[in-house]
Amino acid sequence: MNHNAPGQLLGYSMQFPRALYHLLTSEPGDVICVEVLGDVSSEDNKGNIITEEDKSSINGNPVTDRSTDLWKTFYNWLVTIQEGDLKVESSKFILYCNQSGREGIVGRFSKCITIPEVEEALAYAKDKLADIKSDHEIWKYYNYVMNNEELFRSLILKFEHQVGSSSGFDELRLEIKKKIIPEGQREFIIDKLLGWVQKKVMEMISQKKPAKISWEAFNEECQLIFDRARGRELVDFTHGINYTHDLIEEQFKTRPNYLIQLEEIESSGDQMIEAVSDFLRAETNRDKWIETEIIDNEVAVEFEDKLERFWKNQQERIDLLHTDRIEIHKGKLLLNECKLYQVTIRDMSPPASTITGTYHYLANQLVLGWHPRWETIFNKGGV
Repeated sequence: MNHNAPGQLLGYSMQFPRALYHLLTSEPGDVICVEVLGDVSSEDNKGNIITEEDKSSINGNPVTDRSTDLWKTFYNWLVTIQEGDLKVESSKFILYCNQSGREGIVGRFSKCITIPEVEEALAYAKDKLADIKSDHEIWKYYNYVMNNEELFRSLILKFEHQVGSSSGFDELRLEIKKKIIPEGQREFIIDKLLGWVQKKVMEMISQKKPAKISWEAFNEECQLIFDRARGRELVDFTHGINYTHDLIEEQFKTRPNYLIQLEEIESSGDQMIEAVSDFLRAETNRDKWIETEIIDNEVAVEFEDKLERFWKNQQERIDLLHTDRIEIHKGKLLLNECKLYQVTIRDMSPPASTITGTYHYLANQLVLGWHPRWETIFNKGGV
């Protein structure tokens, strides 16, 4: 059994969330690549390149002073520059790690912004590794780097060591949050975007094509996924709306059926004002959800059927258990039970006013009522 397999798998897998991170922070005209110029790289329309190597560990810092990962990364960058695939002046070199450790050599290199600081960091590295012999596993890379010291100085000035989260997902969550995505949609969006990136990369690699994704292609996919995400959440279109006194007063003047139903069980004035607000909010949201295709009419009817079935069951239960109660009290109890009912719409929890407001809508349509004799009351035209 290969005990290094989990760590190796994490290392390979890290490229996909890192590629997605660079796509989320990219701009029009940018192209993000996987395994083209490094583990992950990006190029803008001016030819500026960011090349990133991703190093991971499940146990600790993957780029210690004497780690092969550290010196092989510098070695590979120098070779790539010497072969003409990268230019130091138009490139940025990132070493991304999923675990932190003491500052060490890599931290000192990363802080350099002036030539004197580079000289000091190089002297520190040479001192720390003075006992390295030719049979050491990093010797080939370390020796090559130090034999190309002038070029390496230039590289250090364009080098950055980044330490991220253990799996690379915290950075994704932050970037998605910056795009003002509701919290309930973020994991869905990350999962879908990550799956799309992985699929695109694997398809291109299997076709022996460079794995490159343009900002334009990514943006198009984002729009589709964002639209799908919005469809998974019942947006409260009435959020922030305060219904005016005149609008509420108009409901009392016209005395729609749902208010008459409440009068029949002697609801208080405050309860009836609350009912008007819930009724109007539920009506607005229902219409907007259908208009924006978050739900369709069939889903709305199915939701109403669930409410009606619950109402009927509660009505029968109250009749059986509360035979000694007067009719008005039975009606109040039935209304309260229905207001407490929790039900979803397409597995989504609706805004707080939706269930109560829809019950008032059904009461307004005379589909159901609160008073035990509501049908008789309305059929006889006694109100």
